[in-house]
Amino acid sequence: MTIRATGSGFDLRALTSMIGDANDDEPGPMLPWSLLDDLACLIPAEEVSICGLDLVNRERELQQDVLADDPRYVATGESFPGALDIFWRDYPRQWTGFLPSAAGQVRRWTDRYPGRMLQHNHLYLEFFRPMGRRHFLSVGLPAPAGHERNLMFWRHTGPDFSDRDKDLLTLLRPHVAEIYAGAVRRRRGVLTPREWEVLELAAQGHGNAEIAAILFLSVSTVRKHMEHIFDRVGVRTRGAAVARLLPELSTIHRRDQVT
Repeated sequence: MTIRATGSGFDLRALTSMIGDANDDEPGPMLPWSLLDDLACLIPAEEVSICGLDLVNRERELQQDVLADDPRYVATGESFPGALDIFWRDYPRQWTGFLPSAAGQVRRWTDRYPGRMLQHNHLYLEFFRPMGRRHFLSVGLPAPAGHERNLMFWRHTGPDFSDRDKDLLTLLRPHVAEIYAGAVRRRRGVLTPREWEVLELAAQGHGNAEIAAILFLSVSTVRKHMEHIFDRVGVRTRGAAVARLLPELSTIHRRDQVT
């Protein structure tokens, strides 16, 4: 897809087509792959990714990437390999003075660290620069308390992201959030009603034995339900499953139970 700037702004017909295609495409692990592909063309970057972070447990829950040399990359559940201490040591203060990413602010590294300030930032120097990442643009999407969900663009070479890139991502942000919520709803069918009950009780903090007692099941049956949820959703922990599915779907699920 070719999306270009016009004399009056952006090619809105092409943007509308991109959004429509994403809503019709398979939901993907987090976002439809077609949307990430189109975003990589719209705002040129070597990497476009969406990543969920558990800030309380300091864990990457799920990440989906379109890469220049590997167009389909998904990491599920594991923490950042080999660099965990470096990342979590500095990440909480990376954006000090800026609104939380969940507020939907579009931002570049150079907005927070202009000029040569970025060259003295420890997280950039020790974590991102060794990966070849020189320029960064992101927007925060809605996420439950204690979590972040960020759509990110990375450039390894060339100029920094422009003000036009920021304006375009600002324009797209509410649409991307809606596409994400729609993708979650379409993935909803992967769980049975009983598995939803198990997941909701797990979200309330109940262990397997407590869930078994509440639902009049055996502990081994609850364990099998949890394993099936992990396999279907593509995660390794109940916290990751809850963060990925429950916030957007709990209201819909309860309404379905009533009707």
